Amino acid sequence: MKISPEQRDAWLKKTATGPFNLWLEPQVRGPDGQLDLGQLYGVARRYGIDRQTRYSHLNPGQQRMIIGNMLRRIVPAGEYETGVLISEIVEQASLPGRPEIIRTAGVTELLILHSQIMEELRDREIVRTSNAPLGDYAELLFATAFGWSLGNNSSTGHDATDAAGIRYQIKSRRVTPRNASRQLSAIRRLPDNAFDFLAAVLFDESYRVTKAIVIPHAVVVRRAKRVEHTNSWRFILDDRVWDEEGARDVTEAVASAAETV
Repeated sequence: MKISPEQRDAWLKKTATGPFNLWLEPQVRGPDGQLDLGQLYGVARRYGIDRQTRYSHLNPGQQRMIIGNMLRRIVPAGEYETGVLISEIVEQASLPGRPEIIRTAGVTELLILHSQIMEELRDREIVRTSNAPLGDYAELLFATAFGWSLGNNSSTGHDATDAAGIRYQIKSRRVTPRNASRQLSAIRRLPDNAFDFLAAVLFDESYRVTKAIVIPHAVVVRRAKRVEHTNSWRFILDDRVWDEEGARDVTEAVASAAETV
């Protein structure tokens, strides 16, 4: 593919300030502001594009344009539309109080923004995890979907109850290209029958609901593994759980709740 300097410059001028480039550029530039091809192809591999060998004979600008166009076609818009949001937040940061753009943004926008910030902080080794709001968000979605009452922080063994007094422990997992594990957070006091059902939800990298389920306590006891050094139980929410007797797929209801909060 022959790309002239004029074509590349025209492409850069046309796309430089778009949401996609505002999302991609910080990820592919080194501390000196120069294009880092290693970082560019690292982003590409996260989305299943492995073309470094194929385009290595081209100059860096041409590689950036080609890979950028490929990414533009496959990266979900929700992952980069917050690029404009970030610019506005930075602009408003000098004003007193919380920026209006944060107060008026939707829940999904805020969560996507949070996930991108946390991933960047993790890359810089400032934090070790990027899932801080996950548990509270999962509890909110189940409560919204089914009208459950959430307990306070002093509740032990369960997070919510329904109108009939049935107790639910709520767990979640955010599955990302960096970490595809479906292991839920530690379950405590499992033999004490402190909950009747486990309600669990899987999110993708942008906090979108991908799968959700309600599982009887007996199934959890049978499938969970004891972890001695943490005095807890490990439970992995693999696809086989959906085939268990008494398990109820609630993906549609929880995903619908996410659209209303």
